[in-house]
Amino acid sequence: MVTVCTMVLAFSLVTAAGAGAVTWIRGIDVSSYQHVGRTINWQLVSRSGIRFAAIKASEGTYYTNPYYAGDARAAAAAGLSVVPYVFANPGSAPGAATARFGVAAAGYARTGLPVEVDLENDPYAAGHCYGLSVRQMIAWIAAFTAQATALTGKAPIVYTSAQWWRQCTKDTALFRNDSLWLASYDTATPGVPSPWKQWTFWQYDDDTMVPGVGLTDVDFYRATTALSALPADAVRTTRRPPQRQ
Repeated sequence: MVTVCTMVLAFSLVTAAGAGAVTWIRGIDVSSYQHVGRTINWQLVSRSGIRFAAIKASEGTYYTNPYYAGDARAAAAAGLSVVPYVFANPGSAPGAATARFGVAAAGYARTGLPVEVDLENDPYAAGHCYGLSVRQMIAWIAAFTAQATALTGKAPIVYTSAQWWRQCTKDTALFRNDSLWLASYDTATPGVPSPWKQWTFWQYDDDTMVPGVGLTDVDFYRATTALSALPADAVRTTRRPPQRQ
């Protein structure tokens, strides 16, 4: 993979045909990994043009990120919008229990942005779908979504890749009204999994140097009134993804 750029403000603007006045806002997502050997300087992150941060709050029902609360406070103080994310481990605990654990770990305020549920390949086993059938996986996601919505008043954001969604849910249409956080690298036009028409967030690289944090995942948010809690001034620092060499 080609690292995008060492200075995020140096991103080149890519003009997409038919894109019109669509606004894309830059952000990052972090976990405790970004604290190994360093401390995140959120003021520097903000000055580099980043306007939101997804911060890992929990995993399954067995782990809470010890840096979440401090990162969330510091990021908000630096002017960033914060999205707490829950790494799903559907083979370890039911969806509703995972949602309750994650919302509690995030100390969620109902005025905030929705919780994000991270659905990706199982990092602990060879199987991608955590040993669940398609029917079981869909039921797990439905239980998480229902519980998270009941606790926060907002439907959670679904983070996934087209490949994982196809393999583990067979492109179910049950969650088409939830916002999509798409993981797709090395492309300027990512393929969106069915049944979504477009992404709301796009994680377009997982190894970019960002001032104040170091190597981390980087994202874009496609401005929408559905998530109006993101800062209005972000439109002044918008950049499109860089053209890959």
